[in-house]
Amino acid sequence: MERRKFIYTGLAGSAATAWLCSNPLRAANFFEGFNEPVLPDLKKRITTPVIIQSVELVRVNKDYFVVTTSKDGAKGIIRTNGRQENLLTMFKKQVAPFFTGKDARELEKMIEEIYLFRRNYKYAGMPLWNCVAHAELSILDLLGRVAGLPVNQMIGKVLRTDIPVYMSSTERGTTAEEEVEWVGERIRTTGSKAAKLKIGGRMSKNKDVYTGRSEDLIRLARKTWGDDFVLYFDANGSYDVPKAIEMGRLLEDHGVVLYEEPVPWEDFHSTKLVNDALEMIVAGGEQDSSMPKWKWMINNRALDLVQPDILYNGGMIRTIQVARMAQKAGMQITLHSPKNDTLAFYMLHFASITENIGPFQEFRAELPGDESYFSPKPRVKDGVVEVPQGVGLGMEFDPDYLKKGKVI
Repeated sequence: MERRKFIYTGLAGSAATAWLCSNPLRAANFFEGFNEPVLPDLKKRITTPVIIQSVELVRVNKDYFVVTTSKDGAKGIIRTNGRQENLLTMFKKQVAPFFTGKDARELEKMIEEIYLFRRNYKYAGMPLWNCVAHAELSILDLLGRVAGLPVNQMIGKVLRTDIPVYMSSTERGTTAEEEVEWVGERIRTTGSKAAKLKIGGRMSKNKDVYTGRSEDLIRLARKTWGDDFVLYFDANGSYDVPKAIEMGRLLEDHGVVLYEEPVPWEDFHSTKLVNDALEMIVAGGEQDSSMPKWKWMINNRALDLVQPDILYNGGMIRTIQVARMAQKAGMQITLHSPKNDTLAFYMLHFASITENIGPFQEFRAELPGDESYFSPKPRVKDGVVEVPQGVGLGMEFDPDYLKKGKVI
């Protein structure tokens, strides 16, 4: 159980943690009524109303941005993820109109109420919450700029300004040797002390990219980087329960700390079976956005570590709620965030204010790029990334670049 202590130690108190671990089903009502406010009273920090005039989706070349403008002319601007292009109608008809005309300072109330707007509950899932997250984050950026504060300082207590990260590879079309060489170059460049590699074939019913690739990769990574290097592996739902347990035991034999999404993500009962059979940390949750499902997975220890995606899950407020559920159960949270660009800013702000954050946060394993349309660039130095210090989310976009945009 030593690796699981990596997660549980010092979070919920030994007695409470022991009770939850030994009585997972008895704990089913542990979080009933969990509705504590997430944000401070923003009306005390911003004394005059911030009325939202528009929430617009703007396309510039291949990028989509959400621009929220107040009646006083203040703006919050964020860049969207790659899923938003397929959700344009959802954003325009089901999400953006809800926020228009409302006081941005009441954001937390709005995130709760949008579920009923135009029967949004009928669209429940990642497509809806991904759209909500982009609107929410642009409003947080707007509020931070109006308040003259970074978002993390506006909504919480800043606990850390440097975030340790692991190098995350998203590649499967490589040999074990190619992958270890490629990721190894990024480890050397960034000074990172942890990395996550892909095994299996992604939702592949036990098939691998080629026979033996995953086993070879596990062995070679450990041999190359040594026993002290922190290794994570992500199966992306590649296995059924017996195969997932078999691969998990191989990972345990090689001192791997974390095993992500061993079985298809929707099958949380099978995830629990795998977790119960292994000593190592089993993680997951990047696709999830249902609060009742989060509650079930946490209460019943289907996972040892929760990994929501701040965009898929509906934004900062809802992800803080997941973090608080996990904290009460003595668990940590590490965001799904395989990014090294503007999308990494959301993770950095979240990680800076979250008490039960995991030891390393995800960061895409790429060498520095030459993105010219925004600053500052989030870079890894000595294994950590500095939290942006500017107002709002800290991103400054080139105005000439944004002028090329077209409102969708």
